[in-house]
Amino acid sequence: MTTPTRKRATAAAAVLGTAALVSAFAAPAQAAVLSPSFITPTDGAKQINLIGFNDFHGRILNGEKFAASVFEAQKEFGEDSSLVISNGDAVGASLFESSIQQDQPTIDLLNAIGVDAWTQGNHEFDKGIDDATGRLASATNGPDLAANVTLADGSHPFDTHAIFDVGGVRVAVIGAVTEETSALVSPDGITGVTFGDPVEAVNEVAAEITAAKSADVIIASYHEGAPKSDAPLDENQESSTFRSIAEDTAPEVDAIFNAHTHQTYAYDAPNGASTRPIVQAGQYAENLAQVVLTVDAAGNVTASDSSIVPVYDSIDPATLKPDAAPPKNPAPIEYVNDKRIIDIKAKLDAAIATADVLGAEVIGTQQGDISRAKTFVPDSIEMAEDGSTTGVVAEGGQDNRAEESSLGGIVAQSMLESISDTGRFDVDAAIINPGGLRADLLDNDGQITYKEAATVLPFANNLSVVSISGAELKNVLEEQWQLTAGGEVPSRDYLQLGLSDNFTYAFDSSRPRMERIVSLSINGEPVSSGQVYNVAMPTFLAAGGDNFHSLNNAESVKDTGLIDLDAFVNWVRAKTAAGSTGVVPDVQRNGFEVVGLPTDNKFQAGESYSLKVAKFNLQSVGFIQSSSVTVWLGDEQIGIGSVDVAADANLVDVSFTVPVDSTVGDGTLTFLADLSAASVAVPVSVQAAAETPTATPGPTVSVTPTATVEPTASATAAPVPTADAGDGALATTGADENAMFAAIAGALALLVAGGAAILLRRRAGSDA
Repeated sequence: MTTPTRKRATAAAAVLGTAALVSAFAAPAQAAVLSPSFITPTDGAKQINLIGFNDFHGRILNGEKFAASVFEAQKEFGEDSSLVISNGDAVGASLFESSIQQDQPTIDLLNAIGVDAWTQGNHEFDKGIDDATGRLASATNGPDLAANVTLADGSHPFDTHAIFDVGGVRVAVIGAVTEETSALVSPDGITGVTFGDPVEAVNEVAAEITAAKSADVIIASYHEGAPKSDAPLDENQESSTFRSIAEDTAPEVDAIFNAHTHQTYAYDAPNGASTRPIVQAGQYAENLAQVVLTVDAAGNVTASDSSIVPVYDSIDPATLKPDAAPPKNPAPIEYVNDKRIIDIKAKLDAAIATADVLGAEVIGTQQGDISRAKTFVPDSIEMAEDGSTTGVVAEGGQDNRAEESSLGGIVAQSMLESISDTGRFDVDAAIINPGGLRADLLDNDGQITYKEAATVLPFANNLSVVSISGAELKNVLEEQWQLTAGGEVPSRDYLQLGLSDNFTYAFDSSRPRMERIVSLSINGEPVSSGQVYNVAMPTFLAAGGDNFHSLNNAESVKDTGLIDLDAFVNWVRAKTAAGSTGVVPDVQRNGFEVVGLPTDNKFQAGESYSLKVAKFNLQSVGFIQSSSVTVWLGDEQIGIGSVDVAADANLVDVSFTVPVDSTVGDGTLTFLADLSAASVAVPVSVQAAAETPTATPGPTVSVTPTATVEPTASATAAPVPTADAGDGALATTGADENAMFAAIAGALALLVAGGAAILLRRRAGSDA
């Protein structure tokens, strides 16, 4: 196989050589993020071309396009004047095709591309220090760098830096990993390992290089970075971690590459009387960070240019499927027949074929279909006696992201339990975006294979724990009714989050935006606005992805070191352990629509009310169709509504009278769907019954007291929700409001047989 010519590097844990001198030069404007083209050389100037990427995470399915992009970035300057740097997390949290083979396909790809320096990221330590310094380090072609990692005896298990000859310029690259690594990986694998302050470590090595005069240019490669993409420098410097990198890194360092936070930015940041580039290229082989430094005859940096360039989205447009959208950023046609690309494709094809074989491993069992939400053909639903259904999925209705699904609940629950089981994080609940679920888990033979799990969660997203106030958590649910950052309604105007079993809520889509969530509960307790909750979710969502902007207002975001696929696979295995039932479909919906509640949730004893309850059924394959919804005040049933399946199987009218003798004060109104046993609770305030008026005595001497006048119940009618373009409001239906008590007797019999306490439990063990 032909590989790019590699520059000769001097790697050292101790320092050798010549000082790097930084001269003042005019500060270029901040580079445009996501520039459409690579930087080209300046005629007559001595320049070095630095190409960086970060958080590759085994994205080998993008391998050919990524390789072509690197080769194109090198072309104008030449390979001898270019340096390719991996800034950490090249492996770990990888796609199935790579992770199932211990990420060897990823290392083979990056070696073939010609990566020169490999800074360690936290995921390089996923399998422990011995694996990082042994198997991984021996597999990479370049030096492995981590200046801030030391062993118990004070020694460095990795090179602190490496020195390269780049077009006749001596370039030192110093690597450092996030100081939080010890909290992101299993403690058992890093016993005796210290992850020190990365800036202090870089500065110490930079001082030694300067004193020894061993390099002309010094580059810092931090597997750490800023919290936001394309934000002003001062805004990102509100992060103390990033501020330390930007302001405290020694002035001898000429350029800084970042990673770890998966953000995209290119700054010309102040550096004494001059400036220096600070760049990060995002994630997942999506972009390259290019830094070009102009160097004078004495080796001093006199100018810089930097940019973030998207990776090509196609090598050969002729190979695209007929219905595929045309590529927006195709590679130059010359790469179709480039031998380097052809060889890389052959290796990747072999790795994918091997993964298909390994993916046949059975990881567990299931008892029924577990699917994403569907759009069913009208009138195609057939219901069995137990409420289970069959139906015909409409064309294009395989992935209805506006409805709650069985699969979303299952995956969210797996995240909650998997992260909690590490013992490193206190987690209150979990959420997942519907777009993260890419396939159904259908029960074809009762078995779940590794490949089937991987097709459900193909992105290998890291899992984060987001600490967020109850007020902002409510706002996150409000943002299911979508708005872009610019305040516009996107093409998908509603996205339904999947929630862990213990996280429920009620909403009213007829209310104004950001006022639609009327209650939310975790572990059966109302969420308090001022309390901070720890919520597990994929990193994509934690960064405010899919227009869930309020997540950017979190108190903190912590990377768990786990990825969604690994967590799900291990969870499935645990559910299938000896004596367990395997994975059982989630049939209970977490969010009900309740329309007609008083704005202040105040109910008066003795008064009657009429509400509409909707969206109490899931819309997944085999969902349970409930026949009635009961209303409970505390542990007393006070109302019932029968579902008119012919009119609208997911809408019911319920009327009830608050008992005159109800306890005055705070209470809970619970809505319970009978066959699925799904329920949501709404905190309410019960007001005392109105005083009973009596007749005024007449003027006669002999009077007979008049009879007590009973108060007339005045029913408060619920408004019928109207569709608000794109807001996901309920449509007006033809449900018969006069038949709402038709099934009271049957429901009461069910209550007596099953017990109110049992019916009101949402899921067995969900509060554990």
